[in-house]
Amino acid sequence: MYVDQHLGESLLIRDLAQLIGLSPGHFARAFRRSTGLAPRGFVLERRVARAKQLMRTTDLPLSEIALACGLSDQAHLSRIFRRYTGNTPNAWRREWHDRPSSAGRRDNEPRVASL
Repeated sequence: MYVDQHLGESLLIRDLAQLIGLSPGHFARAFRRSTGLAPRGFVLERRVARAKQLMRTTDLPLSEIALACGLSDQAHLSRIFRRYTGNTPNAWRREWHDRPSSAGRRDNEPRVASL
């Protein structure tokens, strides 16, 4: 999906709308109708999901994870992450690594899986 492939970049509604030949306003309304989320909310959910995946699978510092997810810095990651999960990235990562290992272990994924 385009959004997932470009999370490390700036994703503007104008650019997403242009990809499918719609005006930004029409794109935003149609997107919300079809997904239940505003485009910006969807992108932020995908960025949080990517941050979780990177925290589960790498030892990258949170500052690098923030940049890889298209966020300006670690503080920005922390604000967005807390808003969507209720926890800071560092605390979430610690809890994830401290959980007992199990074959079926899965983190909560965002409400919308694809665009």
